[in-house]
Amino acid sequence: MKKNDSLIHYFLKRKSLIKKSLIVSFLFSIVLIALNAIERPFIAKLYIEGVISTESQFIDELNKIDEDSNFKGLLVIINSPGGTFVSSKEIYDSLKFLSKKIPVAVYMKEVATSGAYLASLGADKIFANVGTVTGSVGVILQTAEITGLLDKIGITPMIIKSGELKAIPNPFEESDREQIDFIRDVVLEMQKEFVGLVKEEREISPEGINIVSDGRIFTSRQAQKINLIDEIAAEKDAINWIKKKGGLDDNIEIIDYADKRDLKGILDLNFFNKLKSFDDNLLKGILALWIP
Repeated sequence: MKKNDSLIHYFLKRKSLIKKSLIVSFLFSIVLIALNAIERPFIAKLYIEGVISTESQFIDELNKIDEDSNFKGLLVIINSPGGTFVSSKEIYDSLKFLSKKIPVAVYMKEVATSGAYLASLGADKIFANVGTVTGSVGVILQTAEITGLLDKIGITPMIIKSGELKAIPNPFEESDREQIDFIRDVVLEMQKEFVGLVKEEREISPEGINIVSDGRIFTSRQAQKINLIDEIAAEKDAINWIKKKGGLDDNIEIIDYADKRDLKGILDLNFFNKLKSFDDNLLKGILALWIP
């Protein structure tokens, strides 16, 4: 065999190997696509952490997951002192709606108080750790009157408004009894809404409701005694309940969305702007919040 013939044979063999490799790769890709097309039911694990504010991503995440027909159960891990009343109520509404389709459980970690407890009422079942602090059913509106300080430093605020009850409480002016009573009525109306949800979702005696309504916190054992929560257990117990409630396979996939959120946060160029505006957003609205 001539030298050129050997070279030609080599290139032909190499071309054949490349072609075979491409065919194998193509077939492998087809198999992967087919496997991904097969229904794979899963339980999603989402988190409510820190103060619940208007910047909460929880509902957006939940809505996106709910578009997947393989979404068969939800575990919400809560470690939050609460936040704004409206945002907490929106989470409650979302969980309540979802619980009509699939089993939804809440697992409370260190703290699940006030607005965070309100949100948890939307779940089918509430689990808590033995060391959990919960309760603090109620709302709060807080401000400060600094008219005395302004007077000492020689500043006289100019306030022009359309009515006596406009923009109260205002730190730049004294509030009279009528104004304070008006704001108190608003706060109590929201408190009535909060307590009404507790009555609706939990079977609590009238005596228990009276205890809950004063805004106190509870240990998990205290909370279980008056039926604020269902079980003192571990996270795995909540997962097992979801499987049993939904008639799901023991080996069903559990997708933890914490990692996906962390990655998105790293890639989000607006992350620091969100941090900067956090306090401003928190101060908008009446709070359902407990901070020791």
